[in-house]
Amino acid sequence: MMMTLGRGQFSEVKRAFHIPTVSWVAVKILRNQKKYASLIKSEINIMKSLTHPNIIKLFHVVQTRETTYLVMEHASEGDLLHHILDLGHLEESKARRLFTQILHAVQYCHDNFIIHRDIKAQNILLDHKGNAKLCDFGLSAKVIPGQKLGDFCGTLPYCAPELFGKEAYDGRATDIWSLGVLLFFMVTGRFPFNAYSDVRVIQQILDANFRVPPYVSVDIRDVILKLLIKNPYRRLTIGQIMRHPMVRNSEAHSPYLLSHSLSQAP
Repeated sequence: MMMTLGRGQFSEVKRAFHIPTVSWVAVKILRNQKKYASLIKSEINIMKSLTHPNIIKLFHVVQTRETTYLVMEHASEGDLLHHILDLGHLEESKARRLFTQILHAVQYCHDNFIIHRDIKAQNILLDHKGNAKLCDFGLSAKVIPGQKLGDFCGTLPYCAPELFGKEAYDGRATDIWSLGVLLFFMVTGRFPFNAYSDVRVIQQILDANFRVPPYVSVDIRDVILKLLIKNPYRRLTIGQIMRHPMVRNSEAHSPYLLSHSLSQAP
């Protein structure tokens, strides 16, 4: 075990050196508290089921009486949040490339009936080649077709309006909203819903009250506006986003995405 990479509500992640494979790994350390037992079990089962180039890979699990260790792929360039904060915002060509990679990861999850429920810049890691890797499935849910969710979870600036209501909601649509917030943050360096109090932020979200700066390109603006729609049934689905010109053009000009698409073809 080496340096600490990050801390969560009931876990921390450390960089470690894996002697058998002579490689760096990330180890998520979870305390085995009874109230978190079902969350830990769910996270492990979901991560074991995922195999995708844009999702952090789980290598193995070590469980002791007091602690669970998730040994995972290490992304050496850190998380997208700090990358954006260091730069102020991303160049649009880079934002398009990374966002398209993230879309591939989320589409794979949704195709396998997994809702991430906490898509945010902190949960996007960058590997040594600068490619995006979706991580942290601690709040994720495995659903059956047509199943709706009822509990509130997520990170406030990324939360969809329906999360604050009393009715059950479509988890896929809340992931789509979070993707809209993420894209806005990537190209502007700030959040679309940003106020001095949580109450005001929630009101902005409920009203879908935001403005895309005029310097944002037309195609990126169009995607943001079609993702941050208050009515979840009017938001683009993941398949529709993948067919949007912004994404298609990004894939056409990216060697990584082109080779990935070919490798995924039947």
